[in-house]
This record gives sequence, structure tokens and C-alpha cells, in this order.
Amino acid sequence: MTADEIIYRIKNKEDIDNEWFEIREEIIKFLKENPDSPDKRRFTPLGYLEVVNMICWGIEKDGLY
Repeated sequence: MTADEIIYRIKNKEDIDNEWFEIREEIIKFLKENPDSPDKRRFTPLGYLEVVNMICWGIEKDGLY
């Protein structure tokens, strides 16, 4: 999956909590597979991964997942 595909999925996702966890895993997989990618900065250090992690944390904290 490319960075653009992941970001598209974030922006156009359904309102399903478990989908956030799937997206987080896709970002982590992307970062492991493409360590030299210039798109890496779109996710870290203060990018989409942080936002997705905060959402996942909130879902976990509320006991919804």
C-alpha cells in the first residue's frame, strides 16, 4: 500500500472503530517496508500516525475496542 492510499483511506473511512486499528497497522507496515521513502515524513514524527494513534488510544481508553 502506498502513502497516498493510506491517507485516502484515513480521509474517507467509514465510522467504524476497528478500522482505525487496521489503518494504524497499515501505517506501521508501510514504515517498516519503505524506510527510505520521502513519504515517511507524512506519517512521522508529527503526522498521520500520531493522529491515528491518538484516536486508537481514545477508543481503547473508552473500552470500545
